Amino acid sequence: MVASSVPAVAQTPKPRFWLAGRYDGNHIIVFFDAVKFNGTVPRTARPLAVPTTFGFLFQRELPANYVAQITKKSGAEQFHIGDRYDLLLGDGRLTTVTLTTLVGYASDNEDDDPSYIGALGKLYDPTALIGPQEYYVLQRHNSSDDAPDKPKPASTRASRFTAPGSFAGLFEEPVRFDVQTQIAALLTERADTVVTAEERLQIKNTAPTLAVQAFRLADGDLRYYARAEWRANDKFGSAPVLAIGAWIAPQPNLHIAALEKITSPYGFLFELPELLNVIDLGGGKTGIIANITGPGDSTLGLWEYQDGVDLNHMYLFQSLVTDE
Repeated sequence: MVASSVPAVAQTPKPRFWLAGRYDGNHIIVFFDAVKFNGTVPRTARPLAVPTTFGFLFQRELPANYVAQITKKSGAEQFHIGDRYDLLLGDGRLTTVTLTTLVGYASDNEDDDPSYIGALGKLYDPTALIGPQEYYVLQRHNSSDDAPDKPKPASTRASRFTAPGSFAGLFEEPVRFDVQTQIAALLTERADTVVTAEERLQIKNTAPTLAVQAFRLADGDLRYYARAEWRANDKFGSAPVLAIGAWIAPQPNLHIAALEKITSPYGFLFELPELLNVIDLGGGKTGIIANITGPGDSTLGLWEYQDGVDLNHMYLFQSLVTDE
């Protein structure tokens, strides 16, 4: 696993947010920064179990004094066992975690593939991770309203710029069939403008394979993310003739706000970015966690969603790349 620099437009400094994944039933894992160990990882560093969440792999437990040296030297986030961070779960809930184990991933070739340093964190609320989501966002803990020695359970919060009870999030329930039908027609119309005459003949009278997800922005507005692919004679297992990922807005009329391009030859929707979770970052900001499968690796990233642009032009908070 290495750091990735997915292209992003130049912007003013942003608050620190980090990708976090489910480690087990009551723990999360986070990598704070890319570092160079330069072959200094202690031989006694204990390998840990692989987490349940894809994208966080092969970490070892690191001594606290060693981590302190690395973070100080590299200018990385300063973190210690016992530190508290807030975990944004993606459905409007926020809970507090305490760092319990310091971990790192050592790359085989740090000149090309940076190593990573991070931690495991235990949730105060043992029920907080119940549900289908496995990807979250970590931020520095706000202790201003903490009672002494009182754990902070998972609670629902709203963005400061939304109506009460409204927050950014990914809908778990399927998108209505009539809406999916409209989106399929919209993407089919767009596909007809980008294929060659030969490709058009190959997919003539072929319905696309379609996956649609609905999510809410921090301001309460509804959006869809759709992936569609067309195969010659609807032949499963073959490379698609065409694949389109699209960010779609329903108002004033259902329309495509931005397109995502093919990133991999693997097919069956894996050649397009996969939306994993939508997080209310506060302050009216919507975070999206997505996985991009490329030739030979997969990029797990956290972006700030913006209408009208693709992932390459949204602000990137953090990305991790897993070699395949």
